[in-house]
Amino acid sequence: MIDLDQETWIYLAIIAVFLIYFIWSSRRAKNLRKQRKNRNFRRRYLERKQEEESKSVSK
Repeated sequence: MIDLDQETWIYLAIIAVFLIYFIWSSRRAKNLRKQRKNRNFRRRYLERKQEEESKSVSK
C-alpha cells in the first residue's frame, strides 16, 4: 500500500469529496434541465391544442 502521511490523506479526501459533489451536482443539473425542457414542451403543446380548439369552436 502507498505510505502517505495523515495530511496527504486529508488532502486526498477533500479532493475526493469535491469531485463527488461536482459529479452529483452536474448530474442533478442535467436532470433539472431535462425536466424543464419537457415541462416547457408540454406547456407549448397544451397552449397550441387550446388555440386549435378555440378556433374550431368559434367557426
